[in-house]
Amino acid sequence: MKVVLQALGLGSLGLGSLAIATGAAAEPPAVYYSWRAMETSVTQCVNQARQALATEALIPVQADENSVAGQSDDATAVFICLESPGASTVLVIVSSQDETNALALREALKAAF
Repeated sequence: MKVVLQALGLGSLGLGSLAIATGAAAEPPAVYYSWRAMETSVTQCVNQARQALATEALIPVQADENSVAGQSDDATAVFICLESPGASTVLVIVSSQDETNALALREALKAAF
């Protein structure tokens, strides 16, 4: 095992250090969401979502008939617009390694929507 660790350049670190280093890298991102009903069509909802993503400088990465997603260097956001009788429901999901940034982005997107 020591030979393998030395080959990896980790010979002086030991297994405890290796476990700590890999554990930190495997931490899941923060994910926050919010939803609300609105009196608009799914098409109008998706258009508003595109504008909200642009307002927050998120680069569009995926879009289809009822959803749109955008990304920055440290976050990803997705809007999903679902048809309801006489209205639509919009769901916004934000993910980031930085919990504070994820919450702030979610609130900014809600305000921009």
